[in-house]
Amino acid sequence: MNRIKYVLLTCFLLFTASLNAGWVDKQGNQVPDSDDMKSVGKLIAHQIITDNEAEALKNWETPSETVYLPTAEQIERNKIITAFIVFAGCSVDTKGHCDLRMQITVYQPDGAIYANIPIAEVWAGKPPLPNNNLGLSVDYLRIRIEPDEQLGKYQIDTKVVDKISGNNMLLTSYFTAIEAK
Repeated sequence: MNRIKYVLLTCFLLFTASLNAGWVDKQGNQVPDSDDMKSVGKLIAHQIITDNEAEALKNWETPSETVYLPTAEQIERNKIITAFIVFAGCSVDTKGHCDLRMQITVYQPDGAIYANIPIAEVWAGKPPLPNNNLGLSVDYLRIRIEPDEQLGKYQIDTKVVDKISGNNMLLTSYFTAIEAK
């Protein structure tokens, strides 16, 4: 059985200072950057890996004060694992639109490149979300480890780039592919 934890996204509120932003908890304490959750300037982003895409999307679309996204550290062979980007703080162009993109590279357990995904949209050609609300990336990664592919620890590197401000960050997450039970 996969080890599942839940990410309570409303625990992380966007801290809006005059010049910088960052992840903070409910008490207003700054949360330090981690491999999968960072801030640069006003841009914040968090890479979420889940083995239950349907539940994650349903929970995201359900109006509430909190959003629970199921996360996964392991995935059985032939099952799908999904990686989303949760973000806020994108800069705007003269039309008031963001241009937030991502480049994803997945590494298999032996360190070789498993997949190099073309540049994809996080949030582009749209205004930023109101009131510093968090957004969920338009595009996202879906992976299925096939029978002839390696088991073990995979790495997902996602470079998030704000094309307007030039701010960028590298988010890194891991999952372990195991044999189906």
